[in-house]
Amino acid sequence: MPQTITEKVVQAHAEGLAPGHEVLAGDMVTVRPFHVMTHDNTGAVMPKFAAIGAERVADPAQPVFTLDHNVQDTREENMAKYRRIEEFAASHGVTFFPAGAGIGHQLMVEQGFVHPGTLVGAPDSQSNMDGALSAVGTPVVRTDAAALWAGAVTWWLVPRTVKVVLEGALTPGVTGKDVIITLCGLYNSGEVLNAAIEFHGPGVAGLSMSERLTISNMTTEWGALVGWFPFDEITSEYLSERATVLAANGHGDRLTEEMIAGWEAN
Repeated sequence: MPQTITEKVVQAHAEGLAPGHEVLAGDMVTVRPFHVMTHDNTGAVMPKFAAIGAERVADPAQPVFTLDHNVQDTREENMAKYRRIEEFAASHGVTFFPAGAGIGHQLMVEQGFVHPGTLVGAPDSQSNMDGALSAVGTPVVRTDAAALWAGAVTWWLVPRTVKVVLEGALTPGVTGKDVIITLCGLYNSGEVLNAAIEFHGPGVAGLSMSERLTISNMTTEWGALVGWFPFDEITSEYLSERATVLAANGHGDRLTEEMIAGWEAN
């Protein structure tokens, strides 16, 4: 049986595979994700990082810290935690977004940290949202995040894949959230539990990027580990818009027109 997209992406990020081995569902593999995002839970990952004896972040370009979950809490206890996280990021050269910069998952896609065909993780269940940009975005636990900081790799059990074919087009007034809520209601007996969802079919073309982001994000509520959409003109246009913004803000190296042209060609 041919590999699914999820299996191909995992294969591209796997290390230590036997020669000729093709990654398939059920395989336990060592993977090196493109990025790993932590938010306020960075404060909980830091002691785990220390507990395993790590002293330096192995690949400072891999983690991204985004403070977003408890920004309304201005008590000294929370502010002290935020300062510790910022100091840790500075000492290790990790990209850091302070409280108020935005929602972590949103920052990942808007700030060029999610690329088509990459594996991206975070100790947060809504990591599936990265799939809207044709990445395999998936949750990991905090211990895995600490291991990634320490060694840039972790293990992952490759999930089964469920193909969802979307037909037709949305009628006026119907949104991406309606689509995923309907799917959750129609198939509510564990059909996609712990699976990788791959969306296909002619209906995909009519979905805006915001609708795809919503659907991918809420595949979590459906019980899935991944919510992937194919790369097409909508994806390319969105990435080009983001590349222009990033270049204007001095971060053009994260996402370039050359990269986008490569994804269009392949």
